[in-house]
Amino acid sequence: MSEEKKQPTQVVGEETRMPRPLRPLPSLPDPELIKQLRAKAKKELGMSDRVAGAMSTLFVRPDRVLPQLDNLRTMRIPGGDLLFVEGEVWVPRLMADFSNPRNAADYTYAAAAGAADENLSVFTSEVVAGTAEIGIKVSSRDDLAAALTRSMARTRKNNELYPDISQQGIMDAPFGVMADIEFEDGTPPIAVPRVREGSTRTSWAQHVLKCTPEDTLFRMPSRAKPMSDFIDEINQIVAKPAKDITPEEQGRVRCARTNFILIVGFEPDEPGSIDLEEAIKVKVAQEHLNVKEDWSDNAQNSVLADDCLAAVFRAGHVRDHVEYEWLGGRLPFADPAVDELAENPDDRFARLMWLFTTKNPEVHDVIRGPIAFVLRKEKRRAETSRVQVRGTTKIPLAVELTAREFRGTPRFQEEKALDQVIKVLVNGGHVALANTWKPTNRSLTALTKAAVKDAEKGALGPASTELAVRALYYVGLYDVLKVPRNDRGAGSDRRKVGDVLQAMAETPAGVQQLASIVKDGRAGQPPKLRGADGTVERDGAQNDVRLTNDRVRYELFPRGGRPDSGKTDIDPFMDAQRAIQHALGDLRNGITALESVRETVDEDDDEAGQRLIEVQGLPVVTARTWLGILDGAEKKIQRWFMTGVEYAATAAEAPRVLSDEPDVLADDQDEDDESDE
Repeated sequence: MSEEKKQPTQVVGEETRMPRPLRPLPSLPDPELIKQLRAKAKKELGMSDRVAGAMSTLFVRPDRVLPQLDNLRTMRIPGGDLLFVEGEVWVPRLMADFSNPRNAADYTYAAAAGAADENLSVFTSEVVAGTAEIGIKVSSRDDLAAALTRSMARTRKNNELYPDISQQGIMDAPFGVMADIEFEDGTPPIAVPRVREGSTRTSWAQHVLKCTPEDTLFRMPSRAKPMSDFIDEINQIVAKPAKDITPEEQGRVRCARTNFILIVGFEPDEPGSIDLEEAIKVKVAQEHLNVKEDWSDNAQNSVLADDCLAAVFRAGHVRDHVEYEWLGGRLPFADPAVDELAENPDDRFARLMWLFTTKNPEVHDVIRGPIAFVLRKEKRRAETSRVQVRGTTKIPLAVELTAREFRGTPRFQEEKALDQVIKVLVNGGHVALANTWKPTNRSLTALTKAAVKDAEKGALGPASTELAVRALYYVGLYDVLKVPRNDRGAGSDRRKVGDVLQAMAETPAGVQQLASIVKDGRAGQPPKLRGADGTVERDGAQNDVRLTNDRVRYELFPRGGRPDSGKTDIDPFMDAQRAIQHALGDLRNGITALESVRETVDEDDDEAGQRLIEVQGLPVVTARTWLGILDGAEKKIQRWFMTGVEYAATAAEAPRVLSDEPDVLADDQDEDDESDE
């Protein structure tokens, strides 16, 4: 029996938000607890008084760290065991690594005479390993602060986090060691926790907190008041009405504290072989050089698909446990329990595709939650702080559930063969998003008849969409269509499988061909080429002619609706210009569309709101990306223009121009200057 289970996500239209709740910070710990932790760190760990004092004020809950000193936890590395304690700490107290290995290849050295950028010069320090701490000697306080500033900025530049750290704060605990830092210029020494793994997370969190290296190194550790003021400032944000708290302020609250692993010693297998500093370097290298392989795409999709299916089942959108097991691939098609659910092999695929692509909010919102919850990284640089899960994101999940009925069968003993089927199904899956539809139990004849009526209207309809989805199952299974390839140069059909299926579903003849694909597939046979009267075409040897990728793409349903003439004199140079011409037309139309969006105003107000783009502008990351592309394109076109002028002056024949194409840029430009009045 299904039961309600609340997901920690908020689905708003095409955005899935998963904010971390805002929680007030506790006040500074009882001084007596800090005193006990300091004394015990000196006695049990062998820390110096200065280092033990800094360590004792680092933790939010020292009472949870004290018992750990009696039974230190261990972390195995080659050559011995690192000893550590773990607890929640104040993020402004953590010093990121001023010589972060992530930036190792970016530094400039003295040997490079005349190196221009001083901000990249390597920062040298003298390091001495202690029992529970690391001793460091540097030139001066100012030099250390400057080096840390450079390192943190470089780290943020080299590694942007996904999701933005302001959404969740630091999720994976950094680890580090207490550092006792002396200065060659005679300035009084300091002791701070130096992060050795997790400097990127720390650098971004302190950036959100607006915490400077001077704060971390000197102000925060100096006495209790700066930390107390910081806590009060964060708690004042939490106490504000929720609607008044800005996203920037939310990020500050979430980044204020984190779990931290503090390394407090090392036990080598061979005494005297490896010291604490060397052991920590080994651990850091293990984290980045001896890394685990990511799960395969299929494995990721399988795990997420199960989570989504379970969410839909709990929400009551799956009929019963039998259907849930069937959709998950845990019941064979021949099981008597499946008789009431499916008559044909494509029934399960159609049901899965609908569940994972429907815009019905009751199903749509439930199925999105688990995908956003794991914070899967879909692209390298997110342009938004919100988790984006679109219809096409979910198609591979439905396909992976479908693939469970093939994996391991005699035909698909080789994973490569199944991967080809998966690629085609994913490439064609977006046809399920082209129109509103739902899987029905209509006979193929009835479904085809309804789909023909849709096609006669010149557009995709519910029946023709359902038929296209069902046909896709057999198109992938029997290798009828392949993913787009550049096999014919400029004349290649680069349409996605879903676009080809949609083109078929929009004509009565195409609907009949889709129906024949389903008919043959249900009979366990590769789809055949049929004539207008439905009879199977035969070759010279009187064998059935199979429906193939080339026949569908280039003969029956080619791009533009005209069969391939077999011409081989296509000019790729003109084709490329034509593509740019149309892209520029799309760009202008996009700008017009962007300018047409206006602010929402009171519904009783007859006046239109201001143009939203004039009020909000563009997000900085988006604008920079666009400007980079346009600037590069402008420079190239200017260069090509000058070359074209020189060529035209000396060429015997005038070069061809796009006179055979409609001028997509010839519309009245005054439309762009539409008045706001």
